[in-house]
Amino acid sequence: MQRYRYHILVFLLLLLAGLWFIPDREKGEPVENFEAFFRVFEEHYALAEVKQVDWNREYDYYSRIVTDSTSDDELFAIFRELLARLDDKHCYIYRFNEIYFSGFGLPSLNYLELLSFDFRVPADDFSLDVVEDHYLVDYEKSLTVMSLLPPVGIRRVFTTGWLRDSLAYIHMTEMSPKTQAVHQAIGSFIENYQDANGFIVDLRDNIGGYSLPVKALAGFFTDRKRLYAISRQRAPGGIHSFTEPDYWEIHPQPGSPYAHQPVALLVNENTQSAAELFTLMMKTIPTVKVFGDTTSGVFADTRVGRLPNGWEYRLSVRKTNDWQDRSYEGIGIFPDTTVVCTAADLERGVDPVMENAIHYLLNE
Repeated sequence: MQRYRYHILVFLLLLLAGLWFIPDREKGEPVENFEAFFRVFEEHYALAEVKQVDWNREYDYYSRIVTDSTSDDELFAIFRELLARLDDKHCYIYRFNEIYFSGFGLPSLNYLELLSFDFRVPADDFSLDVVEDHYLVDYEKSLTVMSLLPPVGIRRVFTTGWLRDSLAYIHMTEMSPKTQAVHQAIGSFIENYQDANGFIVDLRDNIGGYSLPVKALAGFFTDRKRLYAISRQRAPGGIHSFTEPDYWEIHPQPGSPYAHQPVALLVNENTQSAAELFTLMMKTIPTVKVFGDTTSGVFADTRVGRLPNGWEYRLSVRKTNDWQDRSYEGIGIFPDTTVVCTAADLERGVDPVMENAIHYLLNE
């Protein structure tokens, strides 16, 4: 048995080594891959104007540099430079054992570094442990997700509980695409806390994901249909070419008794992407007030593809603005009440954002 296990271990190590070293995904042909990269961004990238990047000028410059003798490392470095100019957290370029994320101010990451990568910046302005230990009377967690993509690990999406004075609390770590499970968790929250005098919806450190399933929660707090965003898909024909705008709305949940309940929405710099779209939904509702810090400023839908040499890329293919057609891309959504929470506050077991939200709800 011991000998059998030894052979299995050796096989697995050899397999891992093969996966690490053997695949030759980089097939050379730098000019072809350079042209493919520029073409897909020219035809589909939605934020060139927002980011104030002249893609034609970039092409003219780099097309003189890239030749048949350009190495893979040199070509990857050029793509890194271009994505750094975009400063768009939804964009990346990935080759075997190396990935570069735009917008984070970080160098390229290897595979092991990618395993520990977290899209949240180290702001030290929020701790769910502090909320659970010092503010919630009791709480429960629901919807377990396991991710093999960053941030890698097992997480619970929802944390719900009672605060003092019959206030209800819900925190979401991300916007899960599991529509049925999300709707079930939201339905349980609404049912279990139907006697609440007010609600705190906490989106701090929410890494985003998919905004459509969680629209159901916003629907419980609105008394009518509300336009929350205007979104346009990029179309071929130049950086100003887009499809006709899509008008995104939230709709009231039939018979909801919470449409006039006061709601405090908590956000910070790590409230990203789909969580920001949910913030736009909630900001259209008069009974909702937003507390905390300015959000991340990442709104676009994305597309993933591959270059001829196998390198993977992701780019933003939609320009999504608020209901008045104002862009917050790269800017973020400003809270109604800015509240700063520091690491020193959290060490003392104090969350000033929570304190302000509770004070608002009790006075409402």
